[in-house]
Amino acid sequence: MKTQNILVGLSLLLLSSCSDFLDKTPLVQTSVQTYYSTDDEANTSIIGIYSIMQNESFQLAPFMIIGDDCSDDSDLGNSNSEAFSWLGSVAQSLQKFDNLPTNWVSNALWAQAFRGISAATQAIESITANSEHLSPAKKDQFLGEAYFLRAFNYFFLTRQYGRMPIIDHVLTYDEYYTPRASIEETWEFMVQDLKQAIELLPKKSEYQAADLGRATQGAAYAMLGKVYIYQGKFQEAYEALKEVVNSGEYGLEPNYADVFTLEHENGIESLFEIQHGISGTGWADDNEGSILSFYEHDADPDDPVKWHNGWSMHCLTADLVNSYEDGDPRLNATVIFPGEFFDGRINENKASSTGYQPKKWYIPYAQRSQVDQSDCPKNIIFYRYADVLLYMAEAANELGKTTEALDFLEQVRSRARLNATQENVLPRITETEKSKLRDLIWHERRVELAGEGQRFWDLARQGRLGKVMKAYSQKYNSIKGQNFVEGKSELLPIPEDQVTLSNGALEQNPGY
Repeated sequence: MKTQNILVGLSLLLLSSCSDFLDKTPLVQTSVQTYYSTDDEANTSIIGIYSIMQNESFQLAPFMIIGDDCSDDSDLGNSNSEAFSWLGSVAQSLQKFDNLPTNWVSNALWAQAFRGISAATQAIESITANSEHLSPAKKDQFLGEAYFLRAFNYFFLTRQYGRMPIIDHVLTYDEYYTPRASIEETWEFMVQDLKQAIELLPKKSEYQAADLGRATQGAAYAMLGKVYIYQGKFQEAYEALKEVVNSGEYGLEPNYADVFTLEHENGIESLFEIQHGISGTGWADDNEGSILSFYEHDADPDDPVKWHNGWSMHCLTADLVNSYEDGDPRLNATVIFPGEFFDGRINENKASSTGYQPKKWYIPYAQRSQVDQSDCPKNIIFYRYADVLLYMAEAANELGKTTEALDFLEQVRSRARLNATQENVLPRITETEKSKLRDLIWHERRVELAGEGQRFWDLARQGRLGKVMKAYSQKYNSIKGQNFVEGKSELLPIPEDQVTLSNGALEQNPGY
C-alpha cells in the first residue's frame, strides 16, 4: 500500500520529477541570496513546485474522495476492493459529513498545498533577487509560473477549508503559524497573484512542444475567472473568461471521448493539467505517475494479474447515470456499464458498489505500467475549455446577457450532439427565464464534467450542497449527506495538529 505521510509545518523541500519539462531535479534548501545563477537553476525550482501537485496526498481528497465521492455523482467501492479495508471507514465519515479534524484524507491537502505555496513564494523572492543572472524572457516566465502556482494552491486550500493565512514572503520560523486572513482578503490575494501571472506568462502557442503543460497566460485568465465565480463576482468572471474565449488559443475537441485519452493530453481543450508519466520509482508519494487511475480501475478478485486490477473507489452512481438526456453520447464516454465489452474484455465491475465504473481516468491495458499501478501515465485534467464555456454561460446569465449565455451553453451541447449516434438528441436550449436557465447550466456542468472531481465543489459554491445531499440520502437510503449541517459542512475542519502547533493562532472553522 502506498505510504501516507501527513506533513506538518511549511516545508520548503521540493520533490523531484521526470516527465518532459518535469525531467529535472529540484534544488533543495538553497538560500535566497545564492539561488538561481542560471536559467536552468530557476527552472529546476519551478519544476519542483509542479511536482508537489503530483502527490497522492495533494490529489486524493480534492479530486476523488471529496470532489466526487462525497457528492451525488460517485461512491466508494465494495469489500472486493483492497482499499476499502483501510480507506472505507475514513472516507465514509466524510460522506456522512461526520468530519473530524483528525481525518487523514481531508487533512492531507493542507501540508502539500502549503509546501507548494512556500516553494512558490521562495521562487518569487529568489528570482526577483537574482534577476540579473537570468534572461529577461525566462525570468518573466518563471515568475509568472510561481505566481500562478501559488494562487493554484491557495485555491485548493480555500475552497476546502475557507479563509487562509496569507504568505507573501519567505517565512521565518516564528512566522510559520500566522492568523487566518478574512475570506475576502484570501480571495483578493489569489486575484493579485493571478493578475501578476497574466502579465508575465507566455501564451500556450508560444511554448515549445516539450513545455506543454506549464502554466500559460490563458490558464491564468481562466483561473482568475474561476476565482471570481467562486466569489459570485460574475462581471469580473465574465471579463476574465472572455479573454480565454477571444484568445483563439483554445477550443473543444471534436470527439468528447478524446479529451480523456493519453494521445490528446495538453490538447486544444486543455487549460491546465497536472502532468504524470511512468517513472518506475515505486509505490511512494514521489513517483511521477497518477495513482488516481489505480483508485478508479475495477478490483476484480477473480483476475490474478495484478496490473489488470485497481481499487475501485470512484464508482459512478445511478443518480448520475439517470441524469443524462436520452442519447447523450457523453454517458458512454463517462461510464463503464456492467457487462460492457470495453478495452478488449467484458467488464463485470465486481468491486463497484453501484454497478458502474468510470472511464475518464481509465488507462487501457496496453498503456499501463505492467509493474507498478501507482505509476499511471495519466494527466489529471483540472481545467478545460468546456468548463470555461459553462462558466461563461453561468456568468452571462447572471448578468442578464441571456443570448450570450445560451450561445455558450449551445457550444458545449453542440459538440455532444455531433458525437451522438441517434438523431434528434440534445435539442438546443431556448429557456430565457434566469433561474430556470441557471438550473439548466448547472445540470450541463454535471453531465459534461462528471467524474472529474468537480461536483462537490460546484454544489458547495452554488449554495445547495446540503439540499442535494440530504435529498440523495433520503432517496437512496444512503449514509451520504446524512449529517450535513448548514453553515458548517460546506467547509472541512482545519487539521487538528495544525491548530495545536499554532498555539491558537489558527482558528478552527465554525462547528468543529
